[in-house]
Amino acid sequence: MPAIPAMQEAAHELISEQCQRIAIPKRFTLPIREIWDMQERLPRRQGKRADLLLENPRFRAGYDFLLLRESAGEETEGLGQWWTDYQEVSDSERRNMIRDLVSQEDGSAPRKRRRGGNSGRRRRGPRKEGSGGSGE
Repeated sequence: MPAIPAMQEAAHELISEQCQRIAIPKRFTLPIREIWDMQERLPRRQGKRADLLLENPRFRAGYDFLLLRESAGEETEGLGQWWTDYQEVSDSERRNMIRDLVSQEDGSAPRKRRRGGNSGRRRRGPRKEGSGGSGE
């Protein structure tokens, strides 16, 4: 099972189990799930993703949860510090931080190749008999 659906299923099971013991209103369980879901999005910071996350109303709670995970000993490869710095710098410096991420990734992981071919043109199927352009 892919990581995101597995995490969502685990969150559902955990909340369901807790609701059998104590009453947790939906006004709390929905934000909890959003914060947990955001943990999968925080490492993806390229392009406009970082700015979109920063504008999210639950960003601060997701960021605080990331810092809590780090303080508990989870290794996040400096993700918490990156987000701390990103919030404190100007827009031009933010662009530089994202550009630095892209240049770091170019050296570490091979990029996915696009499929070659006819520049996106569709291939035609085999011609039907009698529909050739010979004018018979």
